[in-house]
Amino acid sequence: MNADLENLVVLQAQDLELQRLRQELRDAPLRVTNAEAVFKSAEHGLARVRTDLAAEEKLRRSQELDADAFRSKITRLRKQLDSATSAAQISALEHEIHFAESGIRKLEDEELASLERTEALESAEKSAATSVDSNRSILEAERSSAAATLERARTNIVAIEAERSNLRTQIDEARLSQYDRIAKAKGSGLSEAIDHKCSACQMMVRPQRWNDLTGRDHEDDIFTCETCGRMLFWDPRRDTPRSWNAGDRLASAQASTAEPRS
Repeated sequence: MNADLENLVVLQAQDLELQRLRQELRDAPLRVTNAEAVFKSAEHGLARVRTDLAAEEKLRRSQELDADAFRSKITRLRKQLDSATSAAQISALEHEIHFAESGIRKLEDEELASLERTEALESAEKSAATSVDSNRSILEAERSSAAATLERARTNIVAIEAERSNLRTQIDEARLSQYDRIAKAKGSGLSEAIDHKCSACQMMVRPQRWNDLTGRDHEDDIFTCETCGRMLFWDPRRDTPRSWNAGDRLASAQASTAEPRS
């Protein structure tokens, strides 16, 4: 493979790794922010439930006071009833007593409904408290993970950028400029040719271009994809599709150029 092309393969692997690491720098704080938002939402939910519980307790105290007031009124009315002398007085007092007794029954029904609401709220409070504890743990884990991610990413970025700066000095300026231009426009300057296809745009490589790319007669030449314009490279050791885990592409490219040529 052309020496510049070999270096460009490593350079692109470095650029892609730098993109991934910088994305980690952007994503890590966002994950913490999202976890903080969920935790605060859980806290607010718990606070609302506790506010509703306090309101129900206040309501029942008020209902009990009102019921006690009715009972005191009934006691007073019954004493008056015992001393009443006319039918009109008796009727009026009995009406007042009946009204007070109806008020007590209504308050008792409302108090029972409040107790039922309180029971449901107490269950909701337990769930909300569990959610707060769970999301607090998640938030702490995200903060710890983000701190580790940021430290690791920054360290790796510094190391890769130093290697990248040194590598760029070893590449022909015209080819480096071509790579930079394509990469800026398309996100990547090179594409691996796999199974007669450009792996970037998935378009077929013409048979003659494929033969030139893979043959020994053009080892020092650099060919481009006629569809997307990226520089093509072919590695017979990896002529099958594969997925890449974080950091694998850079490690593989660096290992490839480190191997002695036969």
